[in-house]
Parts: sequence; C-alpha cells; structure tokens
Amino acid sequence: MSCSPAERGTLGCERLRSGASGTARSGRLDSPAGWLVVAAAALATFSAFGVVYSFGVVLDSIRSEFSIGTGLTSLLFASSTFIYFVLGLFTGRLGDRHGPSPVLLVGAASMGAGLWLTSLAQNLWLAMGTYGFGVGIAVACAYVPMVSAVGAWFERRRTAALGVAVAGIGLGQLVGAPAVEWLVGRYGWRDTYRVLSFVTAGLLLLAALAARRPPAAPAASEFPSILRLVRNRRFSLLYLSMFLLSASLFIPIVYIDNYVSDSGGTQGAWLISVIGLASVVGRLGLGALGGVLPLMRLYQISFAVMGLSYLIWLFAGGSYIALVVYTTVMGASYGGFIALSPAVATQLFGLAGLGGVLGALYTAAGFGGLVGPPLVGLLIDNVGYPAAIVVSMAVALASVPVLVAAARARSGPLATVGSVGRAGRASSPSVAAAQPGPPDSTSLPPSPSTSGSPPAVPVRSPLGPTSIDSVLLLSFGGPEGPEDVVPFLRNVTKGRDVPAERLALVEAQYLRHGGVSPINQQTRALSAEVSGELARRGITLTCYWGNRNWHPYLADTVRTMTDDGCAHAAVIVTSAFSSYSGCRQYNEDLAQAAVDVPAAPQLSRVRVYGNHPGFVGAAAQRVREAIHGARLGSDVHTLFTAHSLPSQMAASCDYEAQLHDAAVTVAEMAGLAGGFEVVYQSRSGPPHVPWLAPDVSDRVRELGARGCRAVLVVPLGFVSDHMEVLVDLDTKTRAAAARAGMTMVRARTVGTHPLFVEALADLIEETAGLRSTRPTTGCLGPRPDVCAPGCCAIG
Repeated sequence: MSCSPAERGTLGCERLRSGASGTARSGRLDSPAGWLVVAAAALATFSAFGVVYSFGVVLDSIRSEFSIGTGLTSLLFASSTFIYFVLGLFTGRLGDRHGPSPVLLVGAASMGAGLWLTSLAQNLWLAMGTYGFGVGIAVACAYVPMVSAVGAWFERRRTAALGVAVAGIGLGQLVGAPAVEWLVGRYGWRDTYRVLSFVTAGLLLLAALAARRPPAAPAASEFPSILRLVRNRRFSLLYLSMFLLSASLFIPIVYIDNYVSDSGGTQGAWLISVIGLASVVGRLGLGALGGVLPLMRLYQISFAVMGLSYLIWLFAGGSYIALVVYTTVMGASYGGFIALSPAVATQLFGLAGLGGVLGALYTAAGFGGLVGPPLVGLLIDNVGYPAAIVVSMAVALASVPVLVAAARARSGPLATVGSVGRAGRASSPSVAAAQPGPPDSTSLPPSPSTSGSPPAVPVRSPLGPTSIDSVLLLSFGGPEGPEDVVPFLRNVTKGRDVPAERLALVEAQYLRHGGVSPINQQTRALSAEVSGELARRGITLTCYWGNRNWHPYLADTVRTMTDDGCAHAAVIVTSAFSSYSGCRQYNEDLAQAAVDVPAAPQLSRVRVYGNHPGFVGAAAQRVREAIHGARLGSDVHTLFTAHSLPSQMAASCDYEAQLHDAAVTVAEMAGLAGGFEVVYQSRSGPPHVPWLAPDVSDRVRELGARGCRAVLVVPLGFVSDHMEVLVDLDTKTRAAAARAGMTMVRARTVGTHPLFVEALADLIEETAGLRSTRPTTGCLGPRPDVCAPGCCAIG
C-alpha cells in the first residue's frame, strides 16, 4: 500500500498542528540549556570533590599535629564520606521538589563554614565534626541533586551528559591534590583550608546560579519505606554490591600518598591526580559507550577491573611507574562506576523520583566509605600495606557476582508519583484522579485465547471527574536475563504448534542480546514519564505496570492494585493500532484478570491512539530527526513498517486502513516529498498461510534492484525500540540494504517523546471524563472506547 505526494495533499497537517499540545516544551530536552546545566554540575562536583579527594595529601600533616594513628586520622575522610552519601537520600528528594539551585546554595554555605571551622579545630574530634558535617553536607547538596537534574534534562544523550557532569569529580582530583600539596607545603594545612573555604564556596555559588530545574523534571515522589526497599531484591543486591565496592575504592585515594612516602618515594599526591585524570577518561569514555553498548555489562566490567587492579598495587613495591599503571587502571574503572551508576539506576528503576532513588543507593557508598578506610588504616598500622591491599581487593571482587545477581533480579519502579488512599480515591479533590511497544515476541504468531470463548470486558460505570484513581500500563513483556528466555517463550507459544527450530532461532536472537529484551525497561521509562506529565498537570496518582507474558504479570499487578485500594484504573495498552494481538487479546487479558483477582478494580482502557495527534506528531518528529541526522533529502523513499498479521486475521479488523491513514498523516507532517508505502515485518507461522505483505526486507531488495540508493525505515506500528525492531530492522533489513548497495536509515519509535507522553496523559483525562473533545488526525475519526462485539477476531 503506497502513496505518491499528490495523494496526501488535504490530509492531517492542519489538524495535527492544532491537535498536538506541548510542542514548545518538547524541544527543550537535549537542548543547549541542558548542556549549561551539565556544565554547572561539572563545576559543582569539581569544587566539592576537589576538596574531599585531596584529603590524602593533608592526612600526614593532621596525623603529625594531633599525634594519632593513620586509622584514626582517616575518620575525618570517612565521616564526611558517610555524611554526604547518606544525606544524598534527602538532598536528592529536595532537588526533585525544589530544583537544584537552592539546594546548591545551602551546599556553598556549608562548605565555606565547614572548612573555616576545621582550620580552627584543636583536636581530632572537633575537626571530625566540622569537616565531616561541613564538607559532607556540601557534597550531598552538590552531587545527587545535580546528577538527578542532568538526567531529567536529557533523553537521547542522557548517558553521555551524565558522564560529562560527573567528570568534574575526576577533574577535582586532578587539580585538587597537587594544588593542596603546594598550599600545605607553603602555608600549612590550616591556612590551606581557609583558602579553600573561600574558593570552593565561590565556585559552588557560581554553579548554583547556572543550575536550572529541568523542563521534564521528575515528579515529586512518594518514596518507598525501608521495608519495601529491603524486599526489593534488585535494589538490595545492587545496594550490597555498591557497599562492597565502595569499602575498597576509597583506599588508594586516602592512602596512596602515604604509601609512597613510607616506601621512601615522593610525589605521591600526583598519583591521586592520575586517579582523577584516568577517572575523567573513564567517565567520558564509558559514559559515551553506555549509550551504544549494553549498559549493565559495562557497569559489571568496571567493578571487575577495579577489583583486579589491586593486583598491580600489590606487586608494585616501590616502583613509581607500576603505581602510575595501577592508579590509571583503577581510576578509569572508578570513573566508569561513577558515570554509569545514575544511568543504571534509571534503567533499573525508572525516572520517577530519580533523586530519591539515587540518594538511597548512595547510602551504600556512605557506609562503605565509613567502614573501609578506617579498618584498612588499622591494618596498615598493625600488619602493613600488603595485607591491607589483599583485603581491599577481595572485598572489591566480592561485589561482582552480587552485581550480576542484581541485574538478573526482577523488579519495578521503587518510587510512585502521588498517592492513592485506601478508599481508592485520589488525594487531590479538585481534579480527576489520574496519574510500549507492541508485542516483543520476535516474530512469533499471535496466540488464541486459552479459555474457549473469551470473557467479556468488564462493564464500565459512568465516568465522572473523580472516577479514575490509578493508571495501569499493559505491555507484552520480555525476558530480563538469559535464564528467562525459554520460560518466556513457552508463555508466548502456549497452546500453539510452533516448530522447535523456530523457538531455537528466537531463543538465539534473545541470547545474542544478553537474554534481555529492552521492552520492560522502555515500559518503565514510559510509566515514569506519564506519571511525571500527570503530576505537572496537578493530577496525583500511582502508575502501575503489568505484562501479558512475563513479570510483572498482569494478574499480579492487579492484585497489588487491589491491595492498594484502587477502585478504577485507566489502562494504557502499549499498542497503537487495532488487531487481535494488539487490541482484542489485551481486552481478554484484562477481563481474565478481573475474574482471577477478587475485588479487582474496574479496568477501563483508553481508546486506540494510532491516529491521535500526539502519536502521529511524535512519529513525524522522529522522521525529521532521522532525515536531519543522516543528512537525507526529503525526497527519500520511505517505508513505514508494522507487524505482519495472518491475512485472515487482518480481514476481521481495519488494521491496514489505520496504518495507511497514519502513514499518510505522518508523511505530510514530516514534509516527506518522495514516495512512501506501508510494509510489514516479523511474520512467522507456516509458509502456506498467507500473511500481510510486502515484507520490509523483500521490498528493500526490490528497491535496490531498481536503482534506489537510500531508504528511510519508520517503525510506525511499534511504540518502542524493542527486540523486533532491533532484530528484524536493525539487523536483518539493514543487512539486506547493505547487500543491495543501499543506505538504510531507521527512525526511532515514539518511545518517550514528549508529544506522545502528553497524548497518553490527554487520553487518561479523556477516560476520566475531563475532556469533551476527542482529537484525531487523518480520515478515520476517533476509535470507540469499547470495542464492538466480534471486532478484531482471531480469524
């Protein structure tokens, strides 16, 4: 099904412009304003950590003046580390609520006062109080709130932006250690801290002036209780791995200078600078790689390399060159740990309340920093450096298997937006309470209902301004580790005669991607964005998420909603067009969950949204992004793809008509001047059963044979870049294009595009009865709220 430019003339463009909301806001993510905030974050972390991580240079002067041991002296560093990581739990939430600037102003005042008072202290315990609290509070205000703000300023470049932001930590080490060594040698440690009190407070003040609240700031969150954190297996394991690594990673920062002095060498402070410089490379390098390579795998490698690097220190002896090699390797892996931690937390737990989630995780580093350096200092005082190094290495390496287990554990978002009372009504009395992709089956055919005649979808009660008290995102689901792949595929193919060789092929496709489907994380991200958009509108509710084929299963989520007192949920299905597997089967799933869970809330689906202005507007912007990024002309031949269906199944619905209508509108809005057509992908099943065609790879080969040199592929039928997009388009179709001598460019799916997120929030308000208009684009009009009997039959 294809269209020439002349066929599109009167369709959709003006309605799309008038129907989509929030266009101005959508352009601000990944913008120059966001990079200014990145610079402010880098300056804040440079200032704060330049002081903290130069402590090893001052340690010997303080120890000598107070006539105490190495372990006791390290308590100054340990106490400040503990305080700033633990207080990050609170400063992160304050940053989420009030923005980073006022929190950073408090940090500037605390840093100046703390260092000045420490310079006046006459004993260790007073110095520990002034330094620990003054510097600790300052770092807590400078780090977590700024990292959280940077994460919310970006969508496409989030990992790289976070890497640049935390690169200030390494630069602080690089500059701070030699600068402090020079100041101490010239003026003594007390005057050094007086100078630093003015310099660092001033730099933090400058960073506060440049910091800005993000345009898509994470909504204020209701943070989970300690009991809920402990029960969350993924959080608990990640927390333990960070504790173990942190207990060892501060050891060289505190003691490497003294190690060189005790070995008869000099210039130990420069080794701290080497750690800082290498960590900058690690932060920027691994931060950038985190955007294109498996994030968790890079994170695990950072942990393992850091632990193994202690072997170099153990056998270095007095060789300064060997110590440079050690601090380089250790610093690069340490930089990767710091740069990737926020992105890993976002991937595992979502954006909702990110500052609070990071703050909770960073308390692990606080406890590790409190325990590790003093205990290792005691080992150094009593049995020497070799034993201390071996213990540090063993503790660091113990974190690796724990981190691997954390990646495989199942979990959902830790923070929820807003709150729902036990009576099932939203806490805001003034507004209606309201708080992706299509199947990720890698080309397995749709399964029939296993219950014979499907149960009816629950009957709706009349919608009013207080009807909806929660939101449920319903998705296909996918495996989150290699051990999940086979059970997941059994769920998908239950009741069908799928050849074993076909299952083996699909299993291999998943395993080539680490056994992890991106669909679950993408649904987490969409849930967080929808929650945040509703909160920005003053609508307070909890957003839940359930899957058809993997954890969290729909029935388990509905059971949780029932326990939470939910009475009526607006349901968003992560499929934009009508078909049996993309629409009716989800209705059957909802009806079955209502039967299986006693006293289940009423589950009301928002209407099918493939022609909503926000969906097609987001798709059109993705097309323009792809054309601009690849420097294609607007006359490029464009293929809009969607999941193929058996022809008999397609005949029972208007799936093809919906896709064609949306493709025409998107092409018009994106300004495409060349030909375009709707093609299909991911077909499976017996070869003799007809499915919708043409296949996208076949069509690419035909175009290449006709002399076409470039093609734009737009996965219009998919909401997120899940496994079918990665395998069928990015791998198979791209290979077909290369063999045909063509350049293939793929547009991204709508994902968490602000226009799409706003559209979903609009649909929730519509379902709650808050909107009288039902905007659409194209020619087909709005889809009904409740499907007609017999529509979208299995065939």
